[in-house]
Order: sequence, then C-alpha cells, then structure tokens
Amino acid sequence: MFHQKNIWQTLFFIDTALNLYAEAIQNIPLIYITKPLLMIFLGLHFYFNKATDLNYGRLILVGLFFSFLGDTFLMFRETGTQGQQFFLLGLGSFLITQGLYFLAFWKHAKGKGYIRSRPWIALIFLTFLIGNSLFLLPDLPTAFKIPVLVYSTVITLMVLSMTNLYGEISTSIFIYLIIGVLLFMCSDTLIGLNQFKKEELQIPYPRLAIMTTYILAQFLIVKGSIALLKNVRK
Repeated sequence: MFHQKNIWQTLFFIDTALNLYAEAIQNIPLIYITKPLLMIFLGLHFYFNKATDLNYGRLILVGLFFSFLGDTFLMFRETGTQGQQFFLLGLGSFLITQGLYFLAFWKHAKGKGYIRSRPWIALIFLTFLIGNSLFLLPDLPTAFKIPVLVYSTVITLMVLSMTNLYGEISTSIFIYLIIGVLLFMCSDTLIGLNQFKKEELQIPYPRLAIMTTYILAQFLIVKGSIALLKNVRK
C-alpha cells in the first residue's frame, strides 16, 4: 500500500506524462486540466514528507503555491487582448516564487557561504543576466521592460543563493538543488526567447521544452529540499 506521501508523487508523475503529451500534440483542453495540477501534486508530496516544520520548508511550499498561480496565468497568455496581462501576472507569480526560493537558500547558509567568500564567481551569472537582458530588450514592449529586467535579476539571485550553499550541504543534495535552479533559469530563458524572439530563433517544440525543463527543475528542487530538511532534523 502506498504511503500518503508517495501517492502525491505518483499522481505528479502521471500528471507530468499527461501534460507533456498534451504539450507535444497541443491538446489545449488536456493542457488546461493537467498544468494547474502539477504544482498541487508536487506541493502535497512536499507537505506530506513533513518538509514544512522549518522556515526553509515553509518558504519552498509557499513558492510552489505561487508557481501554481504562475502556471495558471501563463496558460492564458495567448488569449487575445488579455494576453499581456496574464503574462505579467504569471511573471509576477514566478517572481515571488523565485524570491522565496532565494530567501530559503540564502538563509540556510550557516557560515559565510561559497559565493560570499568568492564573490568573483557571481560574475559568471551576472554576465548571463546582462547578456540575456541586452538580447531581449530591443524586442520588449515598453510595459514589459522593467518587469522582465526585475524578473531576470531575481532568478539570477536565486541561482547565486543556491551556489552559495556549496560546501555547506552534502554534495548529493547540492547536485539536486543546483541542477534544479539552473533548469528553472533555463526554462524561464526559453519562455522569454519564445515570447519575444519567436520569429528570429524559431525554437523547435518550445512549449514542450519549456515545460520539460520547468517540471524537472521543480521536482529536483523539491526532492533536494526534502533530503536537506531530513538531514537537518537528524
């Protein structure tokens, strides 16, 4: 018999398969059913693994809730005159998610941290931030310029805060989490490129690529966080 914490993970895997299938064949009704359920099932898996008894876990769980909101809003970003508003609402929801993840990772560093003691490493991520922003800016509508720049900055800070935990947590857990946040950055980069550089780049199967990297990112962050919190409680 499944424990309750494993049931939600199984439902997440089933929903993931259905959602990626729907994205691949562009079955819009199935996308509308499966996409909002992804973070609900993953959040329940996180919750029932007793991962919310510490502040770190609570921040991650609330981040998953805002990811659910972001997923829901972004489903409607191509719906006529309201599309831009839904895109900005989705952007705002994921901005909060990444801000919460940033706080969770940054506060968990008990010592000085890897980035704090080697600030030059931040230049790698800042170079990406500046390069990506300069590439997108000419094609951004005026209303999108500041939100997209703020969003790109926050996701870069999230990756930096995770990198800062190198040496502070076990290597296996760090690998889960760093791959997760990098895939999150990759997914968001694909969204920006597909939204504003679609004709220029023509990414093959962009929605499938976005959802695959995003779902794997969130799953790895959740699994890494559960393992991290279990280690803390020992």
